[in-house]
Order: sequence, then C-alpha cells, then structure tokens
Amino acid sequence: MDRPSTSHQSVEKIEVFEVREHVPYKAEVTRAPAAYDEESGELYTSSWDSAWTAICQLVNLLHHMQVAIVVYCLWQFALTSAANGEISSLELHIIFAGTGYQLFLVEAVLTLHPHNSWSFQLSRDSKRIVHGCLQLIGALFVLTGSFLGLSGSEMTITGAHGICGVIALAFTLLSFISGVIALFSSKVRLFLKARPVKILHVAVGLFAICMGLITMAIGFNKPYFTNNREKLSTALMVFVVMIMFYVVIQPVTNLIKTTKEAL
Repeated sequence: MDRPSTSHQSVEKIEVFEVREHVPYKAEVTRAPAAYDEESGELYTSSWDSAWTAICQLVNLLHHMQVAIVVYCLWQFALTSAANGEISSLELHIIFAGTGYQLFLVEAVLTLHPHNSWSFQLSRDSKRIVHGCLQLIGALFVLTGSFLGLSGSEMTITGAHGICGVIALAFTLLSFISGVIALFSSKVRLFLKARPVKILHVAVGLFAICMGLITMAIGFNKPYFTNNREKLSTALMVFVVMIMFYVVIQPVTNLIKTTKEAL
C-alpha cells in the first residue's frame, strides 16, 4: 500500500522539477535588452549617432533648398528676361540645361546618399531605379538644352561656358550609357565584370556633374545675367559651388572604397 503513494510522489516531484527548469529559460527569452523598443521592435541607437544623423539630414535639407532656389532663379530669369515676353532658344537653353543639371542630375546623385531626406528609407534596388530614372530625365533635358543653345545664332562654343558645356554633355551621355551597362552587368552574367563598370560609371558621372555645375557657374557670371543682378549672380555661383562639393563627397568616398576592393 505504501508503494503507490511513493510512486505518486515521485511523479509530482518530476513535474515540479520540469516547471522549475523552464522558468529561468522563459525569463531569458522575454527579457528585453536595455536599448530595445517593445512597440516598434527596433533597437535604439546611441544619442550621439542619432544627433549626427539629424545634423546630416538637416544639411541635406539645406542643400535641397539651395537646389530649389537656383532652379527657381533660372526659370524666373528665362521667363522674364525678354521685355516683350518672348522666349528664345537662349531662354529655353537655360531652362532645359539648367534644370537637367541642377535638379535632375543632382537629385540623381543625392538619391544614393545615405542621409538624403526623401530616399534614405528606400531599399538599395529602389534607390537604383529612382537614380536611373532621374539620370535619364536629366540627360534628356541636358541634351535638349544643349541643342537649343547651339541652334541659336548668339550661342558659340568658343568661350569657357560653351566648351565646358560640350564636355559636360559628352560625359553625361557616357555616364548614362555606363550606368545602363553597370545595371545589367550586375543583374545578368555578362562578359563585363560589374565592379570595374561601376567604377567607370561613378568616375564619369562625377566628372559630368562637376563640369555641368561649373558650366552653370560660368553662365551666372556672363554679362547677360549679371546685368543689374550682381549680388544675385554671386549668391547663385556660391550656391552652385556648395552644391557641387556636397554632391561629390559621398560618391568620391564610395569610389575610393570600391577601387580598393577591386584591387
């Protein structure tokens, strides 16, 4: 009669032992780290990292404002420069070429920036798609504006503005072509390796955007624009130079890193 009760007690001990074994295990799983947000399910970054990210996004926003100011001034000058309200090929050249370089191509480069205000949350493939679309639109605008400028009798390619503009146009088209090749070489097993083509695309694109913005700065210094606009002309040239340096910093860093990895 005593044995069943002993067996029953041993079963109870085993059950209690199993419960006690799982209690600390559950505590380890449900215990959240100190930097863990239970609502969002994300880990907190440090205060310094958050502050630095906020500063970088603020600087990026200020440069977007500079881009908007320059584009607005371009359009305002082109649409109001003629007393009779007519728009010649020169004004169309300013609108198309200026918008192509200053808006679409600059934004195409900033799309890939890690702190860009409107694209930092996009995936890598989404950034590349938007980058390619903006580059295509920018190349078409630049091409149209360049031909409109060359078609005008008052436009020549002997000056610094014309020579730099033709060089910028050539490298813009080359950058777009190399970008298409780099895109398909990374997606499809082609005879070309993706990394060297990417390096070529970045290098050519940086030179193209720099030459395009330098051409714009030279154009702001031409007499037909500086007439009664000396202070505005100086301010726009400063804006364009600041935008150019900001735009090329991140791509140059990526170019150096990719080149070292390829060697």
